[in-house]
Amino acid sequence: MKQKKIFFAVFCCFLLLASCKKITGKVTAVNENSEMQLKVEESTETYINDIIVLLFAYDYNSPEFIDDCLEYLQQEYGLEENGGIIRPIVFPDDFQKGGRTRISILRDFVRGADVNAVITFGAPEDTAATLTVLREQGWKTPVYTLFPQDELLPSEYVSDFVLENVDLQRQIDAESLFFLTSRLIRYTQTAEELNVATMKNVLQNIVGFDWQVLPYTDTETGIRPANHFVLQSTSTIRFGTIK
Repeated sequence: MKQKKIFFAVFCCFLLLASCKKITGKVTAVNENSEMQLKVEESTETYINDIIVLLFAYDYNSPEFIDDCLEYLQQEYGLEENGGIIRPIVFPDDFQKGGRTRISILRDFVRGADVNAVITFGAPEDTAATLTVLREQGWKTPVYTLFPQDELLPSEYVSDFVLENVDLQRQIDAESLFFLTSRLIRYTQTAEELNVATMKNVLQNIVGFDWQVLPYTDTETGIRPANHFVLQSTSTIRFGTIK
């Protein structure tokens, strides 16, 4: 499978951060007295009743990868269809209208008041432009962009953070990616405030010593966007990839 092992961990972390409002701003804290709580399974913990939208797109939309990722995450968070908090959507399968693929349909999946965060994997072209329309209408839901294939500048504008892998010789294993996503979900369910420095440290702790989480630098302008990070391998060993 193409990058299957690496993507699993990053995916899990990304879900964790998903419950926050904006990485540079304050996050809505969980109200202990709130009635909006649910129990996914007897063996799981209690989480606020907010949906985490997961968009599986380029390089991360194979049935094998999606099944493995959801199997990993639903044990703790549950799928929306079963009373849990995870709403998976797949590009291009879930974006068909009138015989054409329309990324603008994404707005219908994420604009609801019950959506607490959006995590994208391999976001296709115009994903950021689609979400920017909502941003300009006052939509404040956090967006976490992992390994996008969309334009970077719009992605930085619409996202709380963007994560890329700049190492062409190695990919993060899927299990680590799933773990990362899960950590992100859990972290955002309990954190009162998140910032860029916090996110960088969270990512670094998850990917371990084999990877460095570094700030992204635009090679043309020298600008370092505060919410854009890259993964750089610290070893020459190559991991398996996801199909």
